[in-house]
Amino acid sequence: MSKSKNTDKKIKGHLGKHRIRLSGVNRLFWAGLVLLTILMLLAVLVPAFSPYSHTKQSVEIQNAASTLSHPFGTDKFGRDIFVRVWYGTRISLTVGMGSALICGMIGIVYGSIAGYWGGKMDLLMMRAADVIDAIPSLLYVILIMLVMGANVGSILFGICISGWIELARIVRGEVQRLKLREFSMAARLAGAGTGRILWRHLLPNAAGPIIVNLTFMIPKAIFTEAFLSFVGVGISAPDASLGTLIQDARSQMQVYPSQMLYPILVLCILIFSMNLVGAGLERYMRQMEEG
Repeated sequence: MSKSKNTDKKIKGHLGKHRIRLSGVNRLFWAGLVLLTILMLLAVLVPAFSPYSHTKQSVEIQNAASTLSHPFGTDKFGRDIFVRVWYGTRISLTVGMGSALICGMIGIVYGSIAGYWGGKMDLLMMRAADVIDAIPSLLYVILIMLVMGANVGSILFGICISGWIELARIVRGEVQRLKLREFSMAARLAGAGTGRILWRHLLPNAAGPIIVNLTFMIPKAIFTEAFLSFVGVGISAPDASLGTLIQDARSQMQVYPSQMLYPILVLCILIFSMNLVGAGLERYMRQMEEG
């Protein structure tokens, strides 16, 4: 009886510690997800339902302070900063999520093919990826924007030229590891085709690292777009990304610092919320692997 009671206590203690760890991870994940959801709702609803346009200028209210009608004030052209900040957030989210989706699809397919076939195919494919990755990603984006113009499509294209390579390497390594496991060999002996083995057996078991990497791709792309817009080679007028707003307010930073402060705060919260979600997922996946 005493042994069984001790065993029950150990099991309960182990489950309690495991539950505490998971709750800590969930708090991290949910905090980031709540912040991100609020930002996404504001980015969609504010430009859609506000009586002010992100491009409309008004000489009468240039550089106005924060009021109930203009919560973030107005800029040097009399445009409402509150609307422009959330319109810029929408552009940043479009760039981040769009690039993650495109890079994710390319990286998963490319890495799966290289990892599963191996040999010369793997060697050629990964050396080609190394050549593409040898050139800084920012240079790709700047060159594409010079050719195609400064718009969301050109930024997405430039980011996606080399943005998929890191994920492809992760997928390749996971596929090479998993294809030697018993369940993969059993599926092969049962007559399953290459596509079925990849999409039904290998990739689902590699979902953890893939999801985590995709999550961290989003803030990286958002920061890239904001940096390019800040240095003057990003989104062009009349559109306004967060980086463009920071760049426009830089000339009046000493006189009207709030015009620069608001887009910086929203950008920091946006990237922070994405990193919280990614960190929560990463810890959860690590704990699942450790059991």
